[in-house]
Amino acid sequence: MRKIIYSVTCALLVSAGAFAQDQTPKGSTNIIDKTGVELKLFNAHQDYLKGDYLVALGEYKQANVVKPNDASILFHMGQCYLAMNDADNAVTNFEKAESINPEAGDELHLNLGQAYLQTDMIDKALKELSMYKQKYADDPKQLKESEVDYYIGQCNSANQLKAHPVKVTITNMGIAINSEYDDKTPILTNDGKTLIFTSSRPSMSSGRTKEGEAPVVFDNIYSSEWDSTTNKWGLSYMMQGDINEPYSQNAATGVSADGLYLFMFKNNGQDATGGDIFVAKKAHSGAYGSPMTLGHPVNTSYYEDGATLSPDGGTLYFMSEKPGGFGQADIYKSDKVSKSEWSEPVNLGSTINTPYDDGSPCVAPDGKTIFFSSQGHNSMGGYDIFKSTMSDSGKWGKAINLGYPINSVSNDKSFTISIDAKTGYFASDRKGGMGGRDIYMVDLSQYPLLAADSASNKPKGLSILRGTVSTQKGKGIEDARITVTDSTGTKTMLKTSGDGKYYITLKANANYKVKADAKGYKPVTQNIHLPSSSVGTYSMEQNFELEKE
Repeated sequence: MRKIIYSVTCALLVSAGAFAQDQTPKGSTNIIDKTGVELKLFNAHQDYLKGDYLVALGEYKQANVVKPNDASILFHMGQCYLAMNDADNAVTNFEKAESINPEAGDELHLNLGQAYLQTDMIDKALKELSMYKQKYADDPKQLKESEVDYYIGQCNSANQLKAHPVKVTITNMGIAINSEYDDKTPILTNDGKTLIFTSSRPSMSSGRTKEGEAPVVFDNIYSSEWDSTTNKWGLSYMMQGDINEPYSQNAATGVSADGLYLFMFKNNGQDATGGDIFVAKKAHSGAYGSPMTLGHPVNTSYYEDGATLSPDGGTLYFMSEKPGGFGQADIYKSDKVSKSEWSEPVNLGSTINTPYDDGSPCVAPDGKTIFFSSQGHNSMGGYDIFKSTMSDSGKWGKAINLGYPINSVSNDKSFTISIDAKTGYFASDRKGGMGGRDIYMVDLSQYPLLAADSASNKPKGLSILRGTVSTQKGKGIEDARITVTDSTGTKTMLKTSGDGKYYITLKANANYKVKADAKGYKPVTQNIHLPSSSVGTYSMEQNFELEKE
């Protein structure tokens, strides 16, 4: 995935020679002599270039003990912190470097501007970024490669969005869900009773493989159940079954509307693909079985992740880094052809995808609204959460930023919404959390997000219609057709699963005509009124028994 890219030029390597100029106070005793400092700095440069930022930082720190006032060392320490997403320490070191020598590094103003943006010091960020742009005013190639205008745009978006906050209340979900580690990708089942998410909290670790390196910690899938007595989420536990493969990255990304299928990202560290999309089916025991790869054409030799299913089960949305997109990571869709086959993926186009990273798609229960995360569009820093509405012609409209404070200058991703459209969940590494990334709950009762609610002051929400189509002997009929017609004459069609079950979300407090038919059977039609619920999500069961022709 896309990360902040720092320009590494000849000056970076030449600076090792500059470091050799002894700035050690007279009379001091050092644990490293001049030759030792040069070696440490050379090794630090090499480790930084390899992406071993923690190791490089340790080596720079050792050199800094000998040369505490060397602006170049402080600058490179700041770069290591920035690469490790520790913007606070990055700012501290960049500011020290700048106070000693404003030209301590070619990218000092750019990197300090980035760090200020990540720490929500927007005006300071704009000042540093403007200084960098002025410095290279006669070098358009350098300005383009640095993407300084991209960061200036994020600063301007941050100021604009923060000036007009949306009416929401955001709550950290606390110790029942979050930990001191990464907790991410919340998924809410349609009945609102189970929250599935991914966490890197230690359970399986290979330990430290090199001095100074962080241990290899694996993602696993957890869940929490809603307690209707206390009206709170219960303590979370690692999900049972076969979905959490030992010593593998296991991440939940989506669940089917009926809760029977869990979509996942898996990577055991041995495959060269970088990870693929899998699906696990829920067994009669309630646990999900062994995940099966979706295979070609959804999975490729490139990185695929973030799979989620449309409410009708007919379309899969996911992210891929395969070539041919608008950026490094784009969102695609693939239609279901049969039980185990998917059509050739189609890019969602430039209204959704950008030259930057786009991912974490989630189709709302209305089937017409997609939420996703992007580093592009008018992001106010890192990833922001956006929505787009599908037109009657089936095309996705302009991406709309969900606004502040849902979005922040940090990375905000993986938005999901309840069926009643009153509550949302997302993951963020914003300040004030318990760990790397935390899961947050957002009260949307005063902020309608779904397409059908856009003209109203409050979300109207949806309810569930479910049931079974069976023979007169009680056997479920596979691929029976359910046709739902609303008061305007608009029809929605779906087919039953292998055991004859169907599941659909519809606008609440409305009348419908529901028809069930199957080849070789007489059709049956029922008129229903689908109400809503003031507490939780309303679910109506409507079964059909078909007589043979």
